[in-house]
Amino acid sequence: MFKNYFKIAWRNLQKNKLQSSINLLGLTVGTVCCLSILTYVIAQFGYDKQFEDASSIYRLKTVIDENDNGNPSAGTSPPIAFAMKEDFPEVAEVCRLVYFGEGNEGLLRVTNSDEAYYEPRGYLADSTFFKLFDYPFIEGKAEGALNRPNSIVLSETLSKKLFGNKKALNKTLTLGSGEEQQTLTIKGVFKDDFGKTHLNPNYILTMNSGGTGERVMEIENFATQNFVLSYIKLKSGANPRHLESKLSGFLQKHGAKDLAAVGFSKSLYLQKISDIHLYSKGIRNQIGTISDINYIYTLLILALFIQLVACINFINLSTARANKRAKEIGVRKAIGADKGTLVRQFLGESVLLSLFSSVISLPLTALALPFVNTLTEGGISYSALFDWKILAALLTLGTLTGIIAGLYPAIILSGIKPVKVLKGSINLNLGSGNLRKTLVVFQFVVSIGLISSVIIITQQVKHSQKMDMGYNQDNLIAVRLGTQQASESFQAIQSKFKTVNGVSEVSGSNHYPSEFILGDLGLTLPGGNPADQTLVHYDGVSPNYLKTVGTSLLTGRTLRTNDSIQVLVNKATIDAFNIPLDKAVGSKLIQTYEGEVDEFEIVGVTDNYHFASLKEEVAPMLLFNEIWPGWIILKAETQEYEALLSNLEGSWKTMNPNTPFVYTFVDKEVEKLYAEEKRLGKISVVFTSLAILISCLGLFGLISFVAEQKKKEIGIRKVLGASVQNVVRLLTKDFLKLVGIAFVIASPLAYYVMQKWLQDFPYRITIEWWVFIIAGGFAVTLTLLTVGFQAIKAAIANPVKSLRTE
Repeated sequence: MFKNYFKIAWRNLQKNKLQSSINLLGLTVGTVCCLSILTYVIAQFGYDKQFEDASSIYRLKTVIDENDNGNPSAGTSPPIAFAMKEDFPEVAEVCRLVYFGEGNEGLLRVTNSDEAYYEPRGYLADSTFFKLFDYPFIEGKAEGALNRPNSIVLSETLSKKLFGNKKALNKTLTLGSGEEQQTLTIKGVFKDDFGKTHLNPNYILTMNSGGTGERVMEIENFATQNFVLSYIKLKSGANPRHLESKLSGFLQKHGAKDLAAVGFSKSLYLQKISDIHLYSKGIRNQIGTISDINYIYTLLILALFIQLVACINFINLSTARANKRAKEIGVRKAIGADKGTLVRQFLGESVLLSLFSSVISLPLTALALPFVNTLTEGGISYSALFDWKILAALLTLGTLTGIIAGLYPAIILSGIKPVKVLKGSINLNLGSGNLRKTLVVFQFVVSIGLISSVIIITQQVKHSQKMDMGYNQDNLIAVRLGTQQASESFQAIQSKFKTVNGVSEVSGSNHYPSEFILGDLGLTLPGGNPADQTLVHYDGVSPNYLKTVGTSLLTGRTLRTNDSIQVLVNKATIDAFNIPLDKAVGSKLIQTYEGEVDEFEIVGVTDNYHFASLKEEVAPMLLFNEIWPGWIILKAETQEYEALLSNLEGSWKTMNPNTPFVYTFVDKEVEKLYAEEKRLGKISVVFTSLAILISCLGLFGLISFVAEQKKKEIGIRKVLGASVQNVVRLLTKDFLKLVGIAFVIASPLAYYVMQKWLQDFPYRITIEWWVFIIAGGFAVTLTLLTVGFQAIKAAIANPVKSLRTE
């Protein structure tokens, strides 16, 4: 029976080559889109689940309730984790991490080697790290690897980079320079392809060492210094929500005095580690790259719409050609075929075509994978396409698509009464029915909605990129000093760089423009309540910093080399303290911390500038005079960057021969702040184009059928004097009406959805009416091009050929 179904299905597909080709192309393009999106989406799941007892491991989140607008942070105060282990019997183990983020990587070199590297993804960790995260070791043992002071473990990748194929165990490395330089002993090498994780360490240094680790272990304040990542592992059967409900009392027990001293309240929450990658939107101080579940949902909805558009093509073409198969159905029912047999036959045809398109789509997706990786920055491997989940999804997608696309035509066609068909008295006329019109309208709604969304996303990205950041990012280069020796030689390096041809200004700062500034101070006005503080971010800069980066000074003076308590603040700071601009110079700000009082004198007010993404409003900022900055910021006045960077590196090497020359272009770093939006924009453009292509294929097939169906009518009209324009208008007017209906439906829907998306941007565009006019006009143009071609072809055909049998 199934063999017979297959033969009949294959013959019908061959008999109707145009319809079969359009359906096959539409389904294949749709399936390639869906498969590409599904491969990326599936790769975003499964993070951190490879660890033993991963379901019992949680990261603590901190919310500073009043002065930080309730924004959660991934960091906590250092003593919290181990205090929880002491207070709560359900906590089996804890571990703290300090992440050496971008711009703060330690300078690492093999002992007695001249080559040094700024290695990313380095961590300070408690000795309990491998009790929570069971990385497999290829050298040494996880147990006790971080127990001894100055111990370090390396990833397999870093070990090969430093030692090649030689053993790294018990060899020594030097981290940092100057007074903070440490000699470390390698106590193990772990596999770093263990699985997907938000941690992804390159090396792990024991907390039980000098420098930052020592400071972390000495901090006892439960309110401030929320820069430590704290993880807890619960005992079997422990209820995380019950534990979370007790954290408020826990903080009051240990930190009430500390919180009162800084003037804000604070809350702690638990986040399952397997949720971190996809459910951390809005959480600050993340480590590594995270995704967003809403972004994933958006991609899945996009894939669903594209596949639905392909299914609609199939339904439209199948119902439009129902009359062609009416006699076949009548004969088969007359000789005993029941309705169920016919439904299975027609479903078999659609499923066969859909599965065939799925088979074709797999190698096509493999060919498109480099482009997909560039588009999504997903890093998907070819082997991922042959993962059982992907293959199962492909089989399911092909089967469901075939069933969805073929079910309605199968039910309609199988319900035909054989007597009427064989008498020649039936005319289904489904080609112009209400269902077909509804489905075509849906296609246009999707197309117009996607076009509108692409325009709005592109506008917002361009608005963010072109918006005045408060500084001039063009031709701005940041060179990392990195070591204590280089920072202490800042004045000499600055003077050396000033002599390099193509450099107009040189200054220094602890953070380059657009680099996130974590540090903040709780400040009050003189005589203010120390418990009612305002958080102000701070950065150290050299006196000519404003001139170098192009930030305006609204009043007062710039910093001087002998300034100590004198500071610059931005306008957001004086607004936060309600200080009038004309009275700002000479005003004082007070920091009270653990009984000590520090005073800052405002000597100048700068215009607001964005030291973070435009997704955040400008926050209060204080600039102080820094004599040992972490970065050199220079302004270039040449486009010959290759020669400029070569000369800068030459000057650098004369003064720092054993320190790498590391630089970044500030405008490129600013672009990274909007990488997710740009990526979404590019994905939307590509897949919108493909959705429109599929829709146009369906329109082409429909107009081909309509033109054939009205062939004799057109011939009669032409004999009676109808012009080509009259015939083209006859064939296109119904489609243009459907575009108009779709425009009315799609415009408010797209407006609502994009307004919700724009809410994430404090500096956002206003959606203009003309966006939807352009989208609708584009849809009309595509319709006219697609439908018009076949309409003109039918209109100029010789009427004698269509009427000669009459």
